[in-house]
Amino acid sequence: MARLLQAAVLLGCCSWIYTTESSCVFDLECPECVPDNMPLVTSHRAHNGSVTVAEGDEVTLSCGASRFVSFPLRATVTARCSAGRLQVAGEPSLRHVLDLACQQDMFEDALHSVEGCAPPLQGHSYQLQESSAGPRHLALVCFDEDRGLPVFTVAVDSASHELRLAPHSDRSSPLTLFGNLNGMFDASTRAAAEKLYSDDERLNRRLHELFKHERVSFASQRLTSGRLLAPHYFDDQNMRVAEFTTNKVALWSSVAEGNWRHLQRDVARLVRARGGLVVASGTHGEGALRAADGRRPIRLRGERFPAPRYVWSLVAGGGRALVVLVLNEPFVSVSEVREAVLCESACARVSWLRELRRARRFETPLYGLAVCCEAHEAADKLPEIPRHLLADVPRGPAGMLTDLPA
Repeated sequence: MARLLQAAVLLGCCSWIYTTESSCVFDLECPECVPDNMPLVTSHRAHNGSVTVAEGDEVTLSCGASRFVSFPLRATVTARCSAGRLQVAGEPSLRHVLDLACQQDMFEDALHSVEGCAPPLQGHSYQLQESSAGPRHLALVCFDEDRGLPVFTVAVDSASHELRLAPHSDRSSPLTLFGNLNGMFDASTRAAAEKLYSDDERLNRRLHELFKHERVSFASQRLTSGRLLAPHYFDDQNMRVAEFTTNKVALWSSVAEGNWRHLQRDVARLVRARGGLVVASGTHGEGALRAADGRRPIRLRGERFPAPRYVWSLVAGGGRALVVLVLNEPFVSVSEVREAVLCESACARVSWLRELRRARRFETPLYGLAVCCEAHEAADKLPEIPRHLLADVPRGPAGMLTDLPA
């Protein structure tokens, strides 16, 4: 009997291994596992960051308004999954998904008008070019070109995973001298940001070089590239827009991997469970280090690319909202905490902040001191918060999103 049971278990394990190895899995969270210009999978839904196609099933890939590199005249390709690879209709050979790249990236970070983002601030749209009919807007960004810093970002959770904007033109080519200069400066800023935020080792070498003549203790802390909008705020196939450099800032690693990560996981869980919520994130102030002659601001390239003192998230919907501020300053002393707390925190009674509230992590400066504020009170103190998102939110406790919306 024992041998029969062992044989059954072994057979089950072998069957599972065969099924797993023979299916086609597109790991969307692994940049090395998919082509740079990954097409959209229109026949299957992504789940937990990947798309799985069973052995023998057909999958449809689309480049939208672009075309495939291997098939220059085709915007859509249908293939059958066979032994973990893809057999394109009409072809005898098997291909890896890496061989099915689009000629152009379907996602773009384009200059765009943004409500509440007036010049000299610069508006951007994260958008998906699904067809020649026009882009689908996934997020908006207000960027401070002079400082090289995102001011705020806005995304939305809805059935279509798309921002609903007033009628406007999506013409991407500037037609004025100012527009062309704006595009030139924008390209230069993106290149500088990409160089800074693509490599944490390079980022920290720059930090130590800037402060090598100061008596500064980093206490084993390092800077890392942090995202304002988390990948999982978006549909799994759209989450690559979170990698655009205009969505990145310099955060201390204990903050980025601590309360900022906990907060983003809580927000992602909330927006995936409940529709109709708007999520905005942004920055406030400049971080600094204690040097021999006082506090020195952290600016990573000349007077630009500062490490923000605060990062924040706003969640609003159904006439209620909440702002959570996270202090990007793990070195803050006990005497400085009172000045750093900008409101009477409600974090202890916000039911959907599961990870942030676990072991009262939000009270620990090392991981990023977090405070939960009434949205209008926070907007009074942080001009970066887009007030138009609070138009239907009443002031006071009645407008606070402390429990799950019905």
